[in-house]
Order: sequence, then C-alpha cells, then structure tokens
Amino acid sequence: MKMKSGECSEFRVNYLDQLVIVKLQLESFTPAPDTWEMDIAQKHRLAAEMKLLGTNLLRGREYLLAAEKYGLALKLLISDGCRAQPEDNHEEKTTLVRMNLSLCFMKLNVYDGVIYHSEFILKCLGNPEVAVKIPKCQDHMIKTLYRRAWAYCQINEFEDCKSDISRILELDPDNSESAKLLSVVEGRVKQNDKMMSNNLRSMFR
Repeated sequence: MKMKSGECSEFRVNYLDQLVIVKLQLESFTPAPDTWEMDIAQKHRLAAEMKLLGTNLLRGREYLLAAEKYGLALKLLISDGCRAQPEDNHEEKTTLVRMNLSLCFMKLNVYDGVIYHSEFILKCLGNPEVAVKIPKCQDHMIKTLYRRAWAYCQINEFEDCKSDISRILELDPDNSESAKLLSVVEGRVKQNDKMMSNNLRSMFR
C-alpha cells in the first residue's frame, strides 16, 4: 500500500474476537536519502542501526535476515570515505560486524563466508593498535579461529583446520571445543587415508 501526505486509510482488525476499525492518516513523509547521498556521519549512524537490527535477529535465530542486516552495515562501513576516518574507530566497527556476520554464516553452513571474513577479523585483531581498542580481544580471536577451523573441517581442508586449532590451544590450552574438533578432524583424516589405501589396492589387483 502506498500513501501520500494527508491521505487517510482504514483498517479492519480482529482483536479479541471483535472487529476493530483503525484509521491511519499520514501527516508527512520524508524519504531517506540513498546511501550514495549520505555523508560519513549518516553512514555510520545507519550502519549502527543495521548492526542493532542484525543482533536482534541473530538472538531470535533469524540467521539469514541477520546476515543481510550485518552485510548492509558492513557495506556502509567499507564504502568510500568511511575508511579514511580513523577517529570513527573504523577498524573496530568493521571487525565486530564481520564477527557477527561470520557467526551467521556458520549457522547457515556458508563455509566460504566464514573463512573469508575470518581472514579480515584475524588481521585486525593481530594489529596491536586495533586490538587494544576491542574488549576481550583474545576471546574474539579464539572464537574466530574456531569458526574458521570448523569451516575448514567441513570442506576437508584438514591441515588448515589443525593449524587454526593449534593456535587456539596455544592461547587457551584448556579449550574443550577445539579439542573435540581436533578429535573429529583426526578421525576424518584416518578415514580418508583408509579409503585412499583401499582405492590404491584395488587399482593394483
């Protein structure tokens, strides 16, 4: 339904088994500017709004919709102009958005998305100037390494997976989730080796 300023519309709503008539009048409407028309401050405000919407959707387990909102927030933050504003904590903002986006991709089994964004996250978290501004930086690094290791495991990139797990255990030797993932990886490696050995035997019979 489209309405113009000053127009009035009538709705019939069933409320508590009673028909209720609701009248709505549009006093005024100012369309939001397109993103290419926004200044840097407007882009940062809209990015924050999209991130908040994404977080609420993520909490509600609406992973696809959450990923869309986080993607919009990220697009705004990495657009021309925003990247050249160090006073806006650009790297920290994009890192936190990418972390939430990678979690959505993990829940959606989008393995390449997890790996792609993890590269950026780990690069930023490994920068001391950025890391010092992000609370619980080491925890974020461990989570990101685990998500990437998990994604590598799903696509049978076992060496890359074990490399990330090793980094996690260096930071947190008692990390039980990584230990479980390592056990899964070692089991799959043995299984693959056995299959390959059987295939080779069948070739030379």
